[in-house]
Amino acid sequence: MKKVLKTLFLTLFILSVTAVPVFAEGAESSVVSVKAIAAAIIMAVAATAGAIAMAIAIAKAEDSTARQPEAAGNIRTAMMMGLVFIETAIIYALITAIIIIFVL
Repeated sequence: MKKVLKTLFLTLFILSVTAVPVFAEGAESSVVSVKAIAAAIIMAVAATAGAIAMAIAIAKAEDSTARQPEAAGNIRTAMMMGLVFIETAIIYALITAIIIIFVL
């Protein structure tokens, strides 16, 4: 888990460092670029966190099913509800990114 977090923070750091030349452009294009970068960062973080959370949830559900096969139906139902909530958070991030690009 620590390795995943280190990789995530390193990726975000590299994205922020490589985005510095964008701010050297003109004033009008800078605003559009900042919006695009903000939307991209929001989606990258949400998608990465969502994928990690879904992988952990599925792994734990499969482990629980292997330990207690008679409860597979209940475990699967709980897992699907959890995956729906995780996916909803990712969709909210997408809506936020769209609002940043088109409204703000």
